Amino acid sequence: MTIDTRDGSDPDADVHGADKPREIWDVPGPIEHRLAMGRYQSPLRYPGAKSGLARVIGDVLKSAQSSSAMDRIDLLVEPFAGGASTSLRLLGDGTVERAVLADADPMVASFWRVAAARTSELVERISYEHEQFVKGGGDRALARWDYWRAWVPSAGMSETTEELELATKCLFLNRTTFSGILHGRAGPIGGRKQESEYTIGCRFNVDALTDRLEYVGHLYEIGRIADVWFADWKDTLNRVVTYYKKLVPNRVVAYLDPPYISKSWKLYRQSFAVKASQLGNEAEWTAGLQHQRLAQYLRTEARYRWILSYDYDDAVLEDPALYAAKAMHPLAGARTNEGVKTWRISKRAVGLNYSASSRSGRGAAKELLLTTLPPSAVPIGGRLHAIGEPDS
Repeated sequence: MTIDTRDGSDPDADVHGADKPREIWDVPGPIEHRLAMGRYQSPLRYPGAKSGLARVIGDVLKSAQSSSAMDRIDLLVEPFAGGASTSLRLLGDGTVERAVLADADPMVASFWRVAAARTSELVERISYEHEQFVKGGGDRALARWDYWRAWVPSAGMSETTEELELATKCLFLNRTTFSGILHGRAGPIGGRKQESEYTIGCRFNVDALTDRLEYVGHLYEIGRIADVWFADWKDTLNRVVTYYKKLVPNRVVAYLDPPYISKSWKLYRQSFAVKASQLGNEAEWTAGLQHQRLAQYLRTEARYRWILSYDYDDAVLEDPALYAAKAMHPLAGARTNEGVKTWRISKRAVGLNYSASSRSGRGAAKELLLTTLPPSAVPIGGRLHAIGEPDS
């Protein structure tokens, strides 16, 4: 049985392969996979992965759902899917019912779409890559790394073939490149001479990858992963309102983990925007324009509650163009015509362990967690520390 969450209008068709949403079930199927509570669930390694943040976010969401101000969270939306570790974790432990994953990077979006809906094909491809090229290491593996680094879709290639090839490229490079970085600035694990203790295939455990891919496929098959979109953050957030209107606002929460406020242009293939003219634009990252556009949307236009995580930076809290405000302030007419609320923005510092190549070493660091969840339900204590006045 499905929930009719749409308003009957045709959504825009510029989301790759997502001209209409998958219908979601009243009660999604039970999760019957051993990785549901496993430590490692995502097939991807991702720059900026933070140990423990998913559990902190889970605690915040559970606290909110136990309050009278929030309903059961039917849908978690992750517009910067990346490695999607948070969504996978919160689906597995039952914190949220379903998730929509989206990413503006066509390679990352293709990976998640294929991993979810064409799991066996991707397992077959990645097993072949491992057996033929990675397993033996050496020059053969490096040549294959060079092949995938240079590979681009050919003219006339079908959409289904292109998507599978992009997914294979994404997973291959992610598991064989330094820190999983997908852009052209990082080299193969172990370097060109392969003289390091860790060589190109050290992160390419095909059995573990198969398990994780099958977990993703299982979540999609039973309706826990509701859909996967190739879309930027703004298209994603807006389409949720169109596709799942009856769930907005109290049964949907967006979780956003955008690129670093500093050095992000060095770590990611793509900026917040999809347009090719904006790819790798160092000036936009340095100027913070993309971060400001996101902040303005979240502060003035967001139609449902959100959680935002950032690497700790005082500028995020002090800049009026970012998140200095204590509450959302809807644009003129948005509150009345579009239902935008004046939710308070709760702010917390979170102690975490980082594993990001852009930082000097690994270890303890601080993360920012900002949210419009009901302030009384956002806990203080443990890893969560109030910033400024208590949010109560």
